[in-house]
Amino acid sequence: MAILGKNLDASDKAFVPSAYKLQSITLTNYKGVEREIKNIGVKLTIQESIYTNSLYMRLTVKDSTNFLEQFPVIGQEKVRIIINYRKRNGKLKELDLEFYVTEYPAFATDPSQEYIQIYTLVGISEQSYISKQKKISRKISNNPSVLIKKILFEELGLSRDQNNKKKYKKFRESEGQYSSNSSIQGIINTQSPMSAIEWLRKITKDNGKSPFFFFQTLDGKYRLYSYASMIDDSVNAVYDTYYDFRTYTNQPYTEGDYRQRATRILSVESNLKLNKTEQSINGAFASRNFTLDYATKTFKSERYNYFKDFAGRETLEQYPILSKDFLVLNGSLDTFNDSHQEYISTNSKAYSLNNNYNYEVEKSRPIFNAHHALFDTMSHDIKLHGDFKLNAGRKISLFFPKAIDPTLNKGELKNEFLSGKYIVTSAIHEFEDDEYFVNVRVKRDSFSKEIK
Repeated sequence: MAILGKNLDASDKAFVPSAYKLQSITLTNYKGVEREIKNIGVKLTIQESIYTNSLYMRLTVKDSTNFLEQFPVIGQEKVRIIINYRKRNGKLKELDLEFYVTEYPAFATDPSQEYIQIYTLVGISEQSYISKQKKISRKISNNPSVLIKKILFEELGLSRDQNNKKKYKKFRESEGQYSSNSSIQGIINTQSPMSAIEWLRKITKDNGKSPFFFFQTLDGKYRLYSYASMIDDSVNAVYDTYYDFRTYTNQPYTEGDYRQRATRILSVESNLKLNKTEQSINGAFASRNFTLDYATKTFKSERYNYFKDFAGRETLEQYPILSKDFLVLNGSLDTFNDSHQEYISTNSKAYSLNNNYNYEVEKSRPIFNAHHALFDTMSHDIKLHGDFKLNAGRKISLFFPKAIDPTLNKGELKNEFLSGKYIVTSAIHEFEDDEYFVNVRVKRDSFSKEIK
């Protein structure tokens, strides 16, 4: 089946939330010759994640015209995808993305017709492709966020906004209290530009020592966001609430039906995790951090405690995930500092003490570890009707019903423990058989119900 799209009428009006129209899929070969291949594309997925610095495209093609040989395809191709869709306000929008093909991981022939060949193209964004061809090494002295932007612009060819040369056209970052307040002097050793960006990201923090994520979303924009800004409702409001119900109550193809389908969870697989042992090992509740200063030959250790050092920090929901009532060897989990240990080497004589890379690591590592470990408190993989604006980094709310027959339950139907706010960590936009769905992974760092 094709992936041309459906559920748009002659005026491009959407009947269902997953409606779209595939405008074109253009394959460009090493000579710059272009071919339209949308009619032979049978499956397309585009993945975005807060843990990766590039969009990933996977396109499956069903070829019965010997296109692979005649074009020809040699591994130096580009794919441009243009999709039209309707926003919730009815405005027609266009998604225009270009990918550089990196590999053809799958090739097969149709079991019933040997002359039909099926193969898959995998592509990444332009900046990530360029990064794989380059190495950089230089002296640095600035805020890490400034250095990251400089690498994107000077080394990876990210374009500036034509209307404002001081701004990047495809770059967004946390602002105000959530902007990066780190400062560093040092040397970027020989590595690819994207590896250097990741190296800088690891020490980037805001005023509250919240870690940063660097990622690319479906609109093609790169984003450098602090975790604190992502959970702040005034900065990143809840995009929508999604319901784990099975029945539809509205007349088909009405506005009510459209809205109901847009917010319906089609399927869900949950990893409740709640693995306190794993979180302890990763530094969520307690840790001991050892530091050796080569310059002064001094060795010291500092302890991190969940209730002492993390209490009061903003989280997705307001309730902590650890109870002091559960004891192991007469102690709660926040007292086991050796469950996680960090060994950090510093050199206070290498540049100013306050601008040394490892100095930044020393001051922020315990809180960074805690943030990342706590973020795995609860996780769900949900399938929804396609939504081009449901992207990595969004905040959404989930509604799970109580595990009880609703005819017997006279009170609230909402499961307070599972329901609540989550951050979208990844979204896989999947187009197949003229259908569009988005598979979303969501996580959170706290409980929406108090431990009593």
